[in-house]
Amino acid sequence: MDKLILLAILIALFFLWLWIQRNGTQVRSKEEKQAQIKKSYIRYLDEKLTPFKNDKDALIAQKTKILKEFAKELNQNLFFDEEEARSLLQELASYEPN
Repeated sequence: MDKLILLAILIALFFLWLWIQRNGTQVRSKEEKQAQIKKSYIRYLDEKLTPFKNDKDALIAQKTKILKEFAKELNQNLFFDEEEARSLLQELASYEPN
């Protein structure tokens, strides 16, 4: 009887392990996550700044507002240290919408 219970537990653990292997979440590296965040910021900038590309003053005001929001987010983001966040913000500050 004890052997039967032990066997059932082992089989259940095996199937649990198989299920976790198939359905486990994909872990991304820090660099992949940083690239994903950068891409989403550029996409957001492009979306929000395109209507202002002919009005330089409005473009600068809108970009400044958005970059301040990004700075707050990056300050709390675990994937960016202070230097990486500063570097990304400088890169985004020089971005011009298509």
